[in-house]
Amino acid sequence: MSKNRKTIGLIAFLKGSSNPEDRIPGCANYDHHYGGCHFAEVCKVQQGQRCDYFEKNVLPTAEEIGLGDCVNAQYAKQVGLKQDLIASRGEIRRCPTCGAALRHRQRFCNDCSKKRRRETYRLLRQKKKFKAQQLIGKTA
Repeated sequence: MSKNRKTIGLIAFLKGSSNPEDRIPGCANYDHHYGGCHFAEVCKVQQGQRCDYFEKNVLPTAEEIGLGDCVNAQYAKQVGLKQDLIASRGEIRRCPTCGAALRHRQRFCNDCSKKRRRETYRLLRQKKKFKAQQLIGKTA
């Protein structure tokens, strides 16, 4: 295979190559002996279904070896996704309130999270205080 390869088939990329000079790592979960996935009977990608492992771990390697556009487009077509969804995976998520960068599984930055928690607690105290005043007013 040529080192300057600009395109490759999705299934060929999925299976990978055992020759390091080809620079096609493939999916680590692909079972070459049985022709499927180590975790399922058949490969989800070959069936036209989304595979989290493939999206998170294998597709980024396509970008590193210069085949990102080609492989991402083929994967999106194979599983029926919009190209934008796959291309945006590497973007940094931002806090909707202040715009600070977020860590994995974070909805708000630490500062905004504290502010929201305080505000929620204040509202809860106001509701309790109001209900207590209503109960006192009814019994008096």
